Amino acid sequence: MSSFSKGISRCFGVITITTGTAGMAVLVVTLLLAGCNNSSQAAPGASNGAFTPSVVITPQATLTPAPTPIQEIISTDVVSTDVVVTPTATPEPDTTPPMDLNPMPVRKCSGCLNILLLGLDQRPNENPNLAQTDTMVILSLNMTTHMAGMLSMPRDLFVPMPNSDKLGRINTAMAIGGPRYAMQTVEYNTGIQTQHYIRVNFNAVSALVDLVGGIDVNVDQDINDPTYPDMNYGYDPFVISKGMHHMDGATALKYARTRHGASDFYRMRRQQQIMLALRDRVLSTNAIPQLLPKAPQIFSTLSSSIATDLSLTDIINLISFAKDITPDKITRLSVDEHATQDWITNEGADVLVPLRDRISALAAQLYNQTPTVLKVAIENGSSTRGLAESTQAFLQSKGYTVVGVMDSQAQYTNTVIYDYSGSSQFAQNLALTIGLPKTVVTTTVGTNDVDVLVALGEDYRPKQ
Repeated sequence: MSSFSKGISRCFGVITITTGTAGMAVLVVTLLLAGCNNSSQAAPGASNGAFTPSVVITPQATLTPAPTPIQEIISTDVVSTDVVVTPTATPEPDTTPPMDLNPMPVRKCSGCLNILLLGLDQRPNENPNLAQTDTMVILSLNMTTHMAGMLSMPRDLFVPMPNSDKLGRINTAMAIGGPRYAMQTVEYNTGIQTQHYIRVNFNAVSALVDLVGGIDVNVDQDINDPTYPDMNYGYDPFVISKGMHHMDGATALKYARTRHGASDFYRMRRQQQIMLALRDRVLSTNAIPQLLPKAPQIFSTLSSSIATDLSLTDIINLISFAKDITPDKITRLSVDEHATQDWITNEGADVLVPLRDRISALAAQLYNQTPTVLKVAIENGSSTRGLAESTQAFLQSKGYTVVGVMDSQAQYTNTVIYDYSGSSQFAQNLALTIGLPKTVVTTTVGTNDVDVLVALGEDYRPKQ
């Protein structure tokens, strides 16, 4: 019996199938979140003769890698890929918005394996290598703590592109240089290294939902989207009411993709909702043992809809690990309105500029590390009563920690932001958030009970 079949038999009994990597990869996202869920299976590393999974962190997929004990694979640092991809096309050029263009420092995580999920906005007969991404999610598995997390990124995130002096939307990285370049772009702008990728198109998402018999989703508001795009650049109106719905694949795809009445931030939350609904469906119906024998048929149907650098052995090892991940151990995060700043390019395009201190905090949360929380105080030196309090409420709505407000004994003509933290990027991002240029930031040597002091002057006009 092959190592693939042996691994399956440990989770689900004796099942013998033969298929390709893509055939199994169409299931991998659900399997990573659902696992075997078989309490009788021995834990990794048990000495009772059970299948011992290994977590293979390799830049290049291998169809028959040699099994390696899990203790030998997990290093103290995340392993970076050796592949360096140079863009084959030029990202859209634009005037540089106020942001740091250098790569973010890589955040270390002992025992973490990260996979980049790329959902393509691919139309019929379109080359998948030229399609932009509609969805980008980092799936992180910590083999030491048995925790998992997902971090979604908006497609309009406007970022510096690796190996280039240009800026572009992050969703163009896939079309510029393929999955590896998308991985490099994510690392450059988040500090999170990913070791593997899974690339799917709309057909794969819809088919996976149908394969498990549909999913149950609680829709939190009425949706009426008359301009939902069809596959031929026209419209296919989408309407659904608030409440619990059992969705087939086509409905689930529309629910995940619609931008009705909201931004990409809501789309990202719905996409995570679909992924977890898939997980719940698989566990509640014990669907995995029923789906695995159908893998050859799945491969035949969807081989053109999915691609991954995970080998069969990688996938089986991850399934074995994921059996211990319970819902309370899955962290759901998004690069949302608290971690971005609205920006309009010279061409008039609405994009999102990343606030890197917030991105860094999200990376820490993804790894279940304690992020550094910087404290802000506000002093009102203007003649406008209540200006400090209203600015406090605005900053808190954007995720800042404001620990105090006060009225100044003196009146200020100009607004100044005093940085005591040594993190000028944080103070400059705060300035942008309240509609001020980063030139109002003054780095101050010395100690203070707060990290940043915002001294509001007569020139300050609250951002609407």
